[in-house]
Amino acid sequence: MHITAVLPNLAAVDGQGVVEHDDDSSRAAAAMRVLRELIPWDGYALSAWDAESGTHRHVTLTSEGYSAELQEHMNDAFVEHNPGFHLLHTRVPRALRWSDLAHDWQMKFDRTYSAEGFLIPAGFHEGATMCLRLPDGRYTGALHISWAKAKNASDEARGLIEGFQPVLARACDLLDSAQRRVNRLGADAHAVLLSRAGAITEMPGHVAGPHLLNEAFPVAVARHAAALRRRRYLWIAPEGTCHRVELIPGGGGSVIIGEQQIPWPFGLSSREAQILHWVSEGYSNPEIGERLYISPRTVSTHIEHILDKLGCQSRTQLARLAVEADLLLIGELYEGRFA
Repeated sequence: MHITAVLPNLAAVDGQGVVEHDDDSSRAAAAMRVLRELIPWDGYALSAWDAESGTHRHVTLTSEGYSAELQEHMNDAFVEHNPGFHLLHTRVPRALRWSDLAHDWQMKFDRTYSAEGFLIPAGFHEGATMCLRLPDGRYTGALHISWAKAKNASDEARGLIEGFQPVLARACDLLDSAQRRVNRLGADAHAVLLSRAGAITEMPGHVAGPHLLNEAFPVAVARHAAALRRRRYLWIAPEGTCHRVELIPGGGGSVIIGEQQIPWPFGLSSREAQILHWVSEGYSNPEIGERLYISPRTVSTHIEHILDKLGCQSRTQLARLAVEADLLLIGELYEGRFA
């Protein structure tokens, strides 16, 4: 499901642009400078998994001795297709050199496409890769180190590389800033990351919940929010409960969608919230009654109650307060439609 025409606009909803990774790159470069003092190498790349892209792709945070072409390969085809990386990603928590793959796993790395097509032509004849994971097991990226001479890839060097795993895993966590933002929604908030391509991923520490697991729901939320250029709404679930929906622009055109059940603001009922929404849209009582299949007189009675609950004197004041207090409903979702 591709919604590339929708998600990039979300960055403008609250004046934010695409989230850059400058802080991550600075931390990564600092860590690698320390490691560089301990280990002689001829090239390296520290690559972070771009979880917000919804794909396998990685981005280089810092590197040395790797051409742009080699970095592109290591960030894409290598992590997707190389059997050595697959082994590291699924079974091996430590660093593996080419020689380790040959000796312990009977895998001739130097015969792989990555070695023959990229690493060896670049002058590298030994190397090591280590997958990076946080204490909770979440994968954040990979470190690739290469040597022109195999003798420099010592057991001591491999051990030193492994000792840097915790700090490098944190440096590669591109979801960290997004995670801090979504945590402000509250511990009980459901949250997912919707990539520019439409892929949905649960945010760490926040389950998706039954509504965000419905793929159509977050896509519809993003579409309506981008069109209306707002990021906080109310949503009436099919059972009539009130939910706060919030959108947080992420990197690369992605967006975090948070959803949590809340009490009805100002003591409104679900019907009153619907009527307030249409009042704010400028609809007359007969027009609102036609949409909600109730009489104009019933609409008028509801509006009197709403004016009293919100302490307003006019429909204009109601509309202003609905916008300022984020009381508008998310598109047509209040009717249970996801389109």
